[in-house]
Amino acid sequence: MLSIRQLFLFLSVIFIALLFVGLLLVRWFWFYPAELDVALKTQRNEILSLNSVLNLQRENLEAFAVDYAYWDDTWNYSQVPDSKFTDTNFTDTTFTSLKLSGVLMLNAQREPLFNLEYNDQKSLVKADSGHLLRWLKNGHNEYLQNHPATLFQRINDQPHLLALSPIMHSDSSGPQQGWLIFFQHLDDDLLETWSRITRIPLLQIDVPSDPINLLTPPLQVSPSNDRCLISPDEQPVFCFRIYHQQAIPNFLTSTVLTTFLLIALIPTGIFLILVHLLITPIRKATELLQLNNRDGMLRPVLFTTPIRIRELRQLRDTYNQLVHTARQQQARLEQLSNTDRLTNIPNRRAFDEALESTWRRLQRHTQSAALILVDIDYFKRFNDHYGHQAGDDALHRVAQALKGCAKRTDEMAARFGGEEFALILYIDDANNLDAVRHRISESIRALDIHHNHSSVSKQLTISFGIAWIRESGPWLENMTKEEWLRAADSALYEAKASGRNCNMLQMISPDIPFTESPVWQQLHD
Repeated sequence: MLSIRQLFLFLSVIFIALLFVGLLLVRWFWFYPAELDVALKTQRNEILSLNSVLNLQRENLEAFAVDYAYWDDTWNYSQVPDSKFTDTNFTDTTFTSLKLSGVLMLNAQREPLFNLEYNDQKSLVKADSGHLLRWLKNGHNEYLQNHPATLFQRINDQPHLLALSPIMHSDSSGPQQGWLIFFQHLDDDLLETWSRITRIPLLQIDVPSDPINLLTPPLQVSPSNDRCLISPDEQPVFCFRIYHQQAIPNFLTSTVLTTFLLIALIPTGIFLILVHLLITPIRKATELLQLNNRDGMLRPVLFTTPIRIRELRQLRDTYNQLVHTARQQQARLEQLSNTDRLTNIPNRRAFDEALESTWRRLQRHTQSAALILVDIDYFKRFNDHYGHQAGDDALHRVAQALKGCAKRTDEMAARFGGEEFALILYIDDANNLDAVRHRISESIRALDIHHNHSSVSKQLTISFGIAWIRESGPWLENMTKEEWLRAADSALYEAKASGRNCNMLQMISPDIPFTESPVWQQLHD
């Protein structure tokens, strides 16, 4: 009797075998023929693009021949030959720029007027070339027509492209006075140019036993195709091998094998899923809960793989929601512990933490920062005459006004204690400092809180002391944050001693360190 494991293994082997056979059949009758068609079309298009480049080469050479043949100077030369014409117009520069290997001019009686052959290795123009004359005498006069034409010919057993044009006036008038023939040698350099333009590797080969015209499209996919340029008399002139970019597609590709292997993993995957579908998630969740209990922390239960059992997903989501709620409550408690309940701004505890972090930053980096201690003038009288409710409201409004003066995220306005507040602001220069102290004073004045029992004003006013550190840095290691706080407190004390409703400045810099007998600067509004 088979066990479930053995039965599943047997069925898996049959499934994999049938799967492989089915995959091969689908590829043979469906995908592979389509890939062959695409490859064949691509190879045909490559041959067409190569033919387009060749046609462009023929058109350019024909245009050059017509340009020289339909020219009054050429027409005059055909009537009265003059060596000055050839010496001026057919120099080595002409041959190299037009990529010519020879030029032949005939009169109306088809007799040669001049023939020139160019040796590109020696940069030498040779007159009276025997090769061109022999080609002419070998019965090729039938190619001389009354219209321009191009053709392929083998001259001296070398492949050439010829452009023939009748000689006419520049305005195409008058009788035809002969022919002008341009010869262009077909060599490896020209083949390399075609290859670079079409991005198709090409290689010159010997004439095969069964030459095929370039215009003949391939009938089946092949890694390469041999093609030839054919003369008008159906003779091969120039043959080359085309190495196609789109080769024959493999029947069994790495993609096919990879697909088969991936699909073959299905039986194994099903077996592993059946074994671990329940055990693995529960085991991982238990490990996370034990870790939470050991560390005394609340962490959500996270899985690297999705859970397929609905009840397990619900259990995970419910627990994670509970963790999220507990974290929100914890964050809220931390916020409340750092927030003054009356003024709704940071309290002394939050201020002490900010002072510590700011002091460490000032020791590491060169910055300018000010510690400002603010005290509401005659607040006890305000409380006594207007009541504690009005006093609490005044404290809240003053706190919110000072909070508006701390605009940067790393700045702070906090309640320091009683009717005192503390601000940590980053102030770059004296102009910025002056703007800040005016902003603080104006923010309180704008509250327009009546205080008829104040000795300095009919409105609620403040006094504040500023301890401004200019260009902080490592030199602050000789000081402590407590000394900075004492400097601000001393400045506040001097402001209150000077009649209140004013502010005093204690500057701290490498040149003016804080001392027990500081030099104060009174700042009037």
